[in-house]
Amino acid sequence: MNKQEPTNRLSECTSPYLLQHASNPVAWQPWDDTAIELAREMDRPLLVSIGYAACHWCHVMEHESFDDEEIASLMNEKLVCIKVDREERPDVDALYMAACQVMTGQGGWPLNAFLDPHTLKPFFAGTYFPPKQGHGRPSWPQLVIAMSDAWSGQREGLVNNSDMIIEHINKMAADSSSDEVDLKELIEVVTEGSVQHSLKIFDSQNGGFGGAPKFPHPMELEALLRYGSDESKKAAEISLRYMSERGLFDHLGGGWHRYCVDIAWAVPHFEKMLYDNALLLPIHTRALRDGVGEKLVHQRVIQLTLEWLKREMLDPNGGVWSTLDADSDDGTGHKEEGAFYVWTPEQIEDALGVKDGELACSRWTVTKLGNFENSGSSVLALSDVEELSSEKEEEMRHSLLKKRAERARPGTDDKVLTSWNGMLLVALTELEDDLASEIGEHIVQGLLERSTNEEGSVLRTWRGEIDGGPGFLDDHAWAALGLLNWGIATDNETCIKRALSITKRLLKEFSDADGGFWLSTSNHGELPIRQRCETDSAVPGSTSIVVRLISNLLGIWPAHEESDLWRTCARDSISKLSEGLKRRGPAYWSLLNASQDLLRPWAVWHIHHDGTEPEALKQLRSTAGDCKLVISTQSSSDGKDRGDAPWMAWLCEGMSCKPPTTESSDLFW
Repeated sequence: MNKQEPTNRLSECTSPYLLQHASNPVAWQPWDDTAIELAREMDRPLLVSIGYAACHWCHVMEHESFDDEEIASLMNEKLVCIKVDREERPDVDALYMAACQVMTGQGGWPLNAFLDPHTLKPFFAGTYFPPKQGHGRPSWPQLVIAMSDAWSGQREGLVNNSDMIIEHINKMAADSSSDEVDLKELIEVVTEGSVQHSLKIFDSQNGGFGGAPKFPHPMELEALLRYGSDESKKAAEISLRYMSERGLFDHLGGGWHRYCVDIAWAVPHFEKMLYDNALLLPIHTRALRDGVGEKLVHQRVIQLTLEWLKREMLDPNGGVWSTLDADSDDGTGHKEEGAFYVWTPEQIEDALGVKDGELACSRWTVTKLGNFENSGSSVLALSDVEELSSEKEEEMRHSLLKKRAERARPGTDDKVLTSWNGMLLVALTELEDDLASEIGEHIVQGLLERSTNEEGSVLRTWRGEIDGGPGFLDDHAWAALGLLNWGIATDNETCIKRALSITKRLLKEFSDADGGFWLSTSNHGELPIRQRCETDSAVPGSTSIVVRLISNLLGIWPAHEESDLWRTCARDSISKLSEGLKRRGPAYWSLLNASQDLLRPWAVWHIHHDGTEPEALKQLRSTAGDCKLVISTQSSSDGKDRGDAPWMAWLCEGMSCKPPTTESSDLFW
């Protein structure tokens, strides 16, 4: 390769985030061998700039710096610049985010890491930098010049620094134990301590945990509901109610935003992520099942979110898209965060008329003063209005939703991520709802026809007609879990077989012989450190989803020919993390939740029927808590055959089953 100056190659990509940068004057490269070899040939620092399509500050930095001809020229002269969609390459993001946290004590996106191109080790990393110096931050041009000059004149120091950073990350990752541990006791003790910590930092006035900014923390809420004390259930109830009634939720269109910038859930960061919605839906489903909080609170947000998914997020070829941006055109040609979602009283009255407008402003707390960035606009939140019927509220909501549809829409990241689709399928499986079934079947189509194949191979993403790269651990685990649960719930043998194939490949390619699981395989290319994904972030740690998958597999088939392998892999992955669990239990909420299901006995009702299920099954399913499962099928298996009866049922606990019954009155837990 010659040393010809690079040009922007992002138009060759399919990621909407990368395509947003294809018109920048920066000579952006995708993360691939060509870009890395180019940096080595030119002997320039490698800038790896990481973000995602719905990231507000990513858009800000693009507008301020990456679209600026002078700044772009400086970057092109001094660096080889790579753009990464963190949703496509979680391994790259995880490594350089860890480096940023080591160096600065914090992280976030956009993430900008400067690497030694010969080793891919980072020697500096940070997040957002302004185009001009201010507020204690150097300008982005100053930083680019400083990094380039240091590479030219102080390289030995930079290389030593990068070695120390990688060594530190390695030590952080070595949070493991090889000692024998009593897993049941470990999980019980760590769960107890973690729950008590949550209750101490619980905000009893507004719900949620800690101060601003406030995130929904679905894995923590699940743990509180599982724990089941009056205090923990009350904390979950208050949190779910305020997160559903205030600004975090889109009261017209449905769906939760990413987080709120204030302590009272009043003003959100408006991006909508598929994963937030996929994780919050089953928390409301669980609370509804367990009788925690008001039914209508849960039913409303579940229904509106399902409507949003069907209306705005379904890919025509199967599957569900990834995100909606926070920003949209405010009507003046300028992109503004929240412009699509906020309202003034005048806008409400223009859509509904004066009388209904006043009623709507009272119901959705729209005031003349407003509550959004001194703009006079309001983020919608629910207030009680005695004279308002549910029918009238729905009529006004639909009218406002229709009016809102005339506004410029936020951008949509229309790639289909396998992990998030599997995650949503898991949530939909737990809902007895026709709309949930319709969306679930749509996801299954995408998973079976595009995201996976019969040999258990899994893609990370696809968009349109173009497939993305190989899947990571989370893609395999969520796809397998989603297809398994859906297959069992709908008696779909194809889904079940595909889930088993994916599981087999997962354990072969991602298992560490010393216990636990890797995030990536050799198919993803080499990085200075092979990453794991064990602690929770905005989504559950990938290891926890493997444990959850194996828990379900063992609950369904305790005597399966692979059951010993399944059990050993899951238990070893927990044992390896015993020291981390003891020291930082709340970092592992999802693993704590999944481990409980692995270590508890399961009760499974097997029903073999002639095509018509007994009526009592609806109640049986709706009351099935943790480690309880209904398997209803037209196929006989393992000696469970109805004979001439319309149906027959067996209650099995572990490896033993009670005598069969044909009496509906026997179908209870």
